[in-house]
Amino acid sequence: MSSKGTERIPAPSTGSFPPRDGNLVEPLVDGGVAFDRIAAAVESATSSVWVCVAFVEVDAGFPGGRGTFLDLMDGAARWGLDVRVLFWHPEGSLTGGDADDVFPGNETSAQLLAERATTWQARWDSVGRQCQHQKVWLVDAGTSDEVAFVGGINIGAGSMSGPDHAEAPEPWRYGNIHDVHCLVRGPAATDVHDNFTMRWNGASERGRVHGAWPPSGTDDLPPPAGRSEPVGTTRAQVIRSVLPGLYEALPDGENSVREQYLAAVAAAREYVYLEHQILLSRAVLGVLGEALDRGVRVMAMVPGDPMPVLAQARVYPGVAAGFDALADLGGREGFCLAAPAARRQWGYEEVYVHSKVAVIDDVWATIGSTNLIFTSFQGDTEMNVSFWDGDLVRGFRSRLVGEQGGFDAVGMSGVEAIDRLAGVARANADRRAADDVLQGFACAIDPSTWAT
Repeated sequence: MSSKGTERIPAPSTGSFPPRDGNLVEPLVDGGVAFDRIAAAVESATSSVWVCVAFVEVDAGFPGGRGTFLDLMDGAARWGLDVRVLFWHPEGSLTGGDADDVFPGNETSAQLLAERATTWQARWDSVGRQCQHQKVWLVDAGTSDEVAFVGGINIGAGSMSGPDHAEAPEPWRYGNIHDVHCLVRGPAATDVHDNFTMRWNGASERGRVHGAWPPSGTDDLPPPAGRSEPVGTTRAQVIRSVLPGLYEALPDGENSVREQYLAAVAAAREYVYLEHQILLSRAVLGVLGEALDRGVRVMAMVPGDPMPVLAQARVYPGVAAGFDALADLGGREGFCLAAPAARRQWGYEEVYVHSKVAVIDDVWATIGSTNLIFTSFQGDTEMNVSFWDGDLVRGFRSRLVGEQGGFDAVGMSGVEAIDRLAGVARANADRRAADDVLQGFACAIDPSTWAT
């Protein structure tokens, strides 16, 4: 037990799914890497492809000239696979309505599917003004080949960026995205299967006009008949944020992601490394401050050009308190906030951090869809995979730090690597001010002015 790290960093007690041994977990850093693996898994599937989609650009092409998401699903259906897609229906959402990267359950979506002669099943799922934010792929569910992909990557052109973050064809805020997903095989993958079944059978729009495809009808799914056999050595746990009353199968909801973050940071002894699109949870920032007081290093990567809605949300007391808590960390020894950028001939292109990742002490890590803000903990529907495996976590940390810092972090201790990255980020801030070439991507920024 202690060798797996769960005595050092405890698992949440409120999760529906316990930590499970015997998994193979593979972090997939950047969308170009992740979507190549995901598409390959779809192409080699033998029975089913099930997907939870939050945001999708229907014209975005997958790596290797594979076509769009709809092309990939149509192809899988032609091969005779059971293809099912759960789309978020952004009913009343601040981000949904007029957005061009959602596929709501409406007449326009139905017309597009009809024009394509789409035969696979789709259902739409809403959660009021919040977001069905899970980004999950499940291939060959319930078979010995069952594999899940869980993380934070949306299906869009900017999300197809590789680790080198080559210049985007049309640079803009979301044109060059850094993100993370993970592959899961073994007993924990069955929990992803269980979650999909719960959401599919309870999808809010399934009985409404344009709430399901095809119009002739869709069918429910049985729960998993058994659990995938062990295929690896990693202890992993599927954790979620689900509102109470949203699904009959989970009447009390679940808030295990929040519990896990608070417990993990509270247990940190050496370092906390974060990559997050949003870093405004007052509760999490509070325990990060306590960790800094214990001498823990804290390094956080965020987008240098965040969503404008964050600055607009400062009028809300809860969000304003998060900004104040982040600014307070800025004056603390051992803390560094940074944003990635790349030098181009015309200036600096921001690399948009969309990942939702934490790595602690080379012992534990989590990858998922959950942003560090209260709406992701108690509003949006989210899923993360946490894992305890020293060798795996160490390699994952080395991969992330090495990409951001432009140096080989393999063989370094966690503290050494984080200190080196913080130093590079601060030096890069000076280089950027001098219009010079950067080392890696990370540039230190002022927490008190982030998202202003």
